[in-house]
Amino acid sequence: MISINNINIINNSTNISTRANWLQLTDVNNNLELSTQYAHICQQHKQQKKWVLFINPEESSIEQLAHTHDIDASKILMVNYKNSIKGNIRVELAHIKSVLSKGNCSAVIVSNSSFATQEIAQLESSAKKGETRCFLLKNTASGNYPLSSQRVMH
Repeated sequence: MISINNINIINNSTNISTRANWLQLTDVNNNLELSTQYAHICQQHKQQKKWVLFINPEESSIEQLAHTHDIDASKILMVNYKNSIKGNIRVELAHIKSVLSKGNCSAVIVSNSSFATQEIAQLESSAKKGETRCFLLKNTASGNYPLSSQRVMH
Protein backbone atom coordinates (compact mmCIF):
# COMPACT_ATOMS: atom_id res chain seq x y z
CA MET A 1 0.00 0.00 0.00
CA ILE A 2 1.23 3.49 -0.80
CA SER A 3 1.10 6.25 1.78
CA ILE A 4 1.53 9.95 1.12
CA ASN A 5 4.28 11.87 2.88
CA ASN A 6 4.51 15.64 2.76
CA ILE A 7 8.30 15.68 2.64
CA ASN A 8 9.91 17.76 -0.10
CA ILE A 9 13.47 16.94 -1.08
CA ILE A 10 13.47 19.80 -3.57
CA ASN A 11 11.25 22.88 -3.55
CA ASN A 12 7.99 22.35 -5.43
CA SER A 13 8.39 18.58 -5.70
CA THR A 14 5.90 16.10 -4.34
CA ASN A 15 7.09 12.85 -2.82
CA ILE A 16 4.98 9.79 -2.34
CA SER A 17 6.79 6.96 -0.66
CA THR A 18 6.00 3.61 0.82
CA ARG A 19 6.25 2.77 4.50
CA ALA A 20 9.34 0.62 3.94
CA ASN A 21 10.84 3.38 1.78
CA TRP A 22 11.78 0.97 -1.03
CA LEU A 23 9.88 3.00 -3.62
CA GLN A 24 9.66 6.75 -4.03
CA LEU A 25 7.67 8.72 -6.60
CA THR A 26 8.74 12.31 -7.19
CA ASP A 27 7.56 15.10 -9.48
CA VAL A 28 10.12 17.74 -10.46
CA ASN A 29 9.43 20.99 -12.30
CA ASN A 30 12.49 21.31 -14.55
CA ASN A 31 15.79 19.75 -15.62
CA LEU A 32 17.76 21.46 -12.85
CA GLU A 33 15.52 19.90 -10.19
CA LEU A 34 15.78 16.56 -11.97
CA SER A 35 19.58 16.79 -12.03
CA THR A 36 19.57 17.66 -8.33
CA GLN A 37 17.39 14.62 -7.63
CA TYR A 38 19.77 12.43 -9.65
CA ALA A 39 22.73 13.80 -7.66
CA HIS A 40 20.99 13.32 -4.32
CA ILE A 41 20.20 9.69 -5.14
CA CYS A 42 23.75 8.98 -6.39
CA GLN A 43 25.32 10.55 -3.30
CA GLN A 44 22.92 8.66 -1.05
CA HIS A 45 23.92 5.30 -2.59
CA LYS A 46 27.63 5.73 -3.39
CA GLN A 47 28.68 4.08 -0.11
CA GLN A 48 27.07 0.77 -1.08
CA LYS A 49 29.60 0.04 -3.87
CA LYS A 50 26.79 -1.14 -6.15
CA TRP A 51 25.48 0.24 -9.44
CA VAL A 52 22.94 3.03 -9.72
CA LEU A 53 20.83 2.28 -12.79
CA PHE A 54 19.17 5.12 -14.71
CA ILE A 55 16.34 4.09 -17.02
CA ASN A 56 15.46 6.74 -19.62
CA PRO A 57 17.35 9.61 -17.98
CA GLU A 58 16.97 13.06 -19.48
CA GLU A 59 20.29 13.75 -21.15
CA SER A 60 20.51 17.41 -20.21
CA SER A 61 20.03 16.50 -16.54
CA ILE A 62 22.74 13.84 -16.75
CA GLU A 63 25.10 16.42 -18.29
CA GLN A 64 24.30 18.82 -15.43
CA LEU A 65 24.94 15.99 -12.98
CA ALA A 66 28.42 15.40 -14.40
CA HIS A 67 29.32 19.11 -14.51
CA THR A 68 27.87 20.47 -11.24
CA HIS A 69 27.99 17.60 -8.71
CA ASP A 70 30.83 15.48 -7.42
CA ILE A 71 29.46 12.17 -8.73
CA ASP A 72 31.59 9.15 -9.62
CA ALA A 73 30.20 8.02 -12.97
CA SER A 74 31.99 4.66 -12.80
CA LYS A 75 29.10 3.13 -10.85
CA ILE A 76 26.33 4.61 -12.99
CA LEU A 77 24.59 2.57 -15.68
CA MET A 78 22.16 4.13 -18.17
CA VAL A 79 19.55 2.36 -20.28
CA ASN A 80 17.34 4.14 -22.81
CA TYR A 81 14.14 2.68 -24.23
CA LYS A 82 13.24 4.25 -27.56
CA ASN A 83 9.57 3.23 -27.85
CA SER A 84 7.43 6.15 -26.77
CA ILE A 85 3.77 6.97 -27.06
CA LYS A 86 2.91 10.69 -27.04
CA GLY A 87 6.27 11.53 -25.47
CA ASN A 88 5.70 9.22 -22.52
CA ILE A 89 8.15 6.33 -22.59
CA ARG A 90 6.70 2.99 -21.56
CA VAL A 91 9.24 0.76 -19.88
CA GLU A 92 8.58 -2.97 -19.67
CA LEU A 93 7.53 -3.67 -16.09
CA ALA A 94 9.04 -7.18 -16.11
CA HIS A 95 12.52 -5.79 -16.88
CA ILE A 96 12.43 -3.34 -14.01
CA LYS A 97 11.05 -5.94 -11.58
CA SER A 98 13.84 -8.32 -12.57
CA VAL A 99 16.57 -5.72 -11.97
CA LEU A 100 15.06 -4.69 -8.65
CA SER A 101 14.66 -8.21 -7.31
CA LYS A 102 18.22 -9.31 -8.22
CA GLY A 103 19.78 -6.73 -5.90
CA ASN A 104 22.80 -5.93 -8.11
CA CYS A 105 22.01 -2.21 -7.96
CA SER A 106 21.74 -0.02 -4.89
CA ALA A 107 19.14 2.10 -6.69
CA VAL A 108 17.11 2.10 -9.90
CA ILE A 109 15.89 5.45 -11.22
CA VAL A 110 13.10 5.42 -13.81
CA SER A 111 12.39 8.75 -15.51
CA ASN A 112 9.11 9.83 -17.12
CA SER A 113 7.27 6.52 -17.25
CA SER A 114 3.68 5.84 -16.22
CA PHE A 115 2.64 2.97 -13.99
CA ALA A 116 -0.74 1.88 -12.69
CA THR A 117 -1.22 1.52 -8.93
CA GLN A 118 -0.93 -2.28 -9.04
CA GLU A 119 2.27 -2.00 -11.11
CA ILE A 120 3.76 0.35 -8.52
CA ALA A 121 2.92 -2.22 -5.84
CA GLN A 122 4.73 -4.89 -7.90
CA LEU A 123 7.77 -2.63 -8.23
CA GLU A 124 7.77 -2.04 -4.49
CA SER A 125 7.60 -5.77 -3.80
CA SER A 126 10.51 -6.45 -6.18
CA ALA A 127 12.55 -3.62 -4.65
CA LYS A 128 11.99 -4.98 -1.16
CA LYS A 129 12.93 -8.51 -2.29
CA GLY A 130 16.22 -7.33 -3.81
CA GLU A 131 16.82 -4.60 -1.21
CA THR A 132 17.12 -2.11 -4.07
CA ARG A 133 15.70 1.40 -3.79
CA CYS A 134 13.43 2.38 -6.68
CA PHE A 135 12.86 6.00 -7.69
CA LEU A 136 10.17 6.96 -10.20
CA LEU A 137 10.80 10.54 -11.35
CA LYS A 138 8.53 12.64 -13.55
CA ASN A 139 9.62 15.96 -15.03
CA THR A 140 6.35 17.93 -15.18
CA ALA A 141 7.97 20.50 -17.49
CA SER A 142 8.06 17.82 -20.20
CA GLY A 143 4.28 18.09 -20.55
CA ASN A 144 3.48 14.75 -18.94
CA TYR A 145 1.13 14.38 -16.01
CA PRO A 146 2.72 14.43 -12.55
CA LEU A 147 3.14 11.00 -10.99
CA SER A 148 0.78 11.83 -8.14
CA SER A 149 -2.10 12.64 -10.51
CA GLN A 150 -1.56 10.25 -13.39
CA ARG A 151 -4.49 8.67 -15.11
CA VAL A 152 -3.63 5.24 -16.38
CA MET A 153 -5.87 3.72 -19.03
CA HIS A 154 -6.05 0.06 -19.91
